[in-house]
Amino acid sequence: MSYRSRIFVRLLLGPVAAIAVYFVIIFLAAETAYSIHGENYLQYEGTIALVQGLGGILVFGIWLVIKKKMILPGPTWAIGKPYDWYMALVGGGCMLGLAAIYFLIVPNIPVATKAVEEYRELMNVSSPSQTDLYLSVFSICILIPILEEIIFRGCIMEGMMELGHPYVAVFLSAIYFGLMHGQVIQICYAFVSGIVIGLIYYATKNIVMTIISHSVFNIFGSGIYLLFHVSEEADNVIMWVTILCIPIFAVLAFFMLKLRPSRFPEQEETGDINKMLPGRHT
Repeated sequence: MSYRSRIFVRLLLGPVAAIAVYFVIIFLAAETAYSIHGENYLQYEGTIALVQGLGGILVFGIWLVIKKKMILPGPTWAIGKPYDWYMALVGGGCMLGLAAIYFLIVPNIPVATKAVEEYRELMNVSSPSQTDLYLSVFSICILIPILEEIIFRGCIMEGMMELGHPYVAVFLSAIYFGLMHGQVIQICYAFVSGIVIGLIYYATKNIVMTIISHSVFNIFGSGIYLLFHVSEEADNVIMWVTILCIPIFAVLAFFMLKLRPSRFPEQEETGDINKMLPGRHT
């Protein structure tokens, strides 16, 4: 395969195919909920999210196993070093802080008023039962982060990094991550979140860290508000703590990226897939 062909596959065909499969899984999850609950199936967001999460993890997990058997690069799953955990946890807070600042600004922009209202309606999870609510929280905070990190960092960004331009991979995978969310308001902050998570993945070379960071974002950005009544005072404390995480993450990211060549000297991307895969020739 020529280098131009690899660019086309890694930057366009592969990501589009992965996202298309993801949307098929979402559709099948909705169909499953319809078969169980009938015409009111859209109210059962917990059931849909659970099927989506479990089904997606199964499908993309199988793909990762196939890639490994084909001796193709795939994500690393590891416990990680303490500083990897610091970066992941602070990164989750950083994303929340950036989202908090974003939502302080956007509602004051006249042209964004309608989009903000649509977003709020979208985020208003309706569960007809306590069980479905628990399924929603479990799926949003655990399953969906695992699934989306496998797709966007484990498959899409990892594939892009084979071309030897990791920061381009971070940026483009973040664009795909943002666009996948569909709703205008979500696209913007999901793109910025994708940049943060992409930097975490590149710095730690560990998909477990990006899953943790993604989960932290979903837990404190959505999960606790679905399960509990959060007072205005507590909400303000959370907001300012997460905003404080932004400069801390910036410093951590700077030093972690500086350390990366010494941590993974033999795994630096070369831009030539043939050098990375012994025995394979084009």
